[in-house]
Amino acid sequence: MKRSLAIDSHLKFHLTVLRTVAAGGVLGALHGVFGPTSSTLAELGGLHGAWAWLYGACAVGLLGAAAVPPTGKRGAAVLGLCVGLGSVSAGLGACAAAAGCTVGAPLGLAAALGLYLATGEVSRWQALFTALLGAGMAFVAQRIPAALLAQDFVLELPGTAASVLGGLGMGLAVGSATIPRFLKVKLEPVDKELKGLIPELTGDDEISRLVAQAMTSYKQAAECLEEHPQARATAEQLVKKVARFGKKWQDIESQAHKSDRKKLDERIVELQGRKDASNDESVRTEYERALGALREQVTSLDEIEKGRERAVARLHHQVATLDRLRLAALRHRSVGAAKFGEELKTVVDDLVQAGQELDTAAEVLAEVPN
Repeated sequence: MKRSLAIDSHLKFHLTVLRTVAAGGVLGALHGVFGPTSSTLAELGGLHGAWAWLYGACAVGLLGAAAVPPTGKRGAAVLGLCVGLGSVSAGLGACAAAAGCTVGAPLGLAAALGLYLATGEVSRWQALFTALLGAGMAFVAQRIPAALLAQDFVLELPGTAASVLGGLGMGLAVGSATIPRFLKVKLEPVDKELKGLIPELTGDDEISRLVAQAMTSYKQAAECLEEHPQARATAEQLVKKVARFGKKWQDIESQAHKSDRKKLDERIVELQGRKDASNDESVRTEYERALGALREQVTSLDEIEKGRERAVARLHHQVATLDRLRLAALRHRSVGAAKFGEELKTVVDDLVQAGQELDTAAEVLAEVPN
């Protein structure tokens, strides 16, 4: 089963980036209104007074809340703590910058923002990745306004407009750092081998439709069985056996359709008439041998049709077993993993038994020439 890392919801990620870009614009506008006219957004060396402390609080509060909206009292408390850290970092950083040290403040502000971006309902690896990437991008984001001011077209803009533009760039950088929160390890239940076993679906082929239904049930169940690898692996083996069984039967039917039962019956009637009309014993003997061969073909077609009916019934059983697993997996989400584990053992046993029955049937089919 192939594993891949993908964005779980592109829409939510894009909306997060849009929110942080807007929050960055608001931060830039606030700096344009309250910041010193000679200062550049995010350059703490140019800040002084109360705005130096408020800037850090606003940066973490606006960008953090836009990226990860706080939920509940705990989320608000964590945001408040990080806002406080951002305020202290910016305030002390402004004082340190005035004394000639310009490194610590941006790092402290980036750390406060990265710490908050790692909160919420995410896994441990997502939280760690987000914290590191968020802190790094927050540090880089603080250099964007100064880089923009180095462009000629920005120099011609009013001070507030330039600050807003720089804030938009900061928001884009911070919003992009939230991508680990939307990453998810996905299992691709249909591997290359299984895709090659899927028979071609035709309108009047019940066997190929049953194989397709088994495939659908398996894929839906596999999505819910990440915590139960044994059941997922057993289901994968069963659906591969179902696909091989269906493909083999499709090949047999393809060959059987080359013999027209109606024409065979017509030929039997015709040759029987010729035999009855002939008085030559050797001619009658040859016609009888031809009639025997034709009757054997009819018998073979009858046996193939009976075998097909048994195959269809067997596949209905396998599909029903996979559907049972799918519903049990869905039920897992509502009743809890502990109770599901007891029921799962019975389902897995049925899957194993179904696979063994298909193995026996496949051995019989293996003796049938294509």
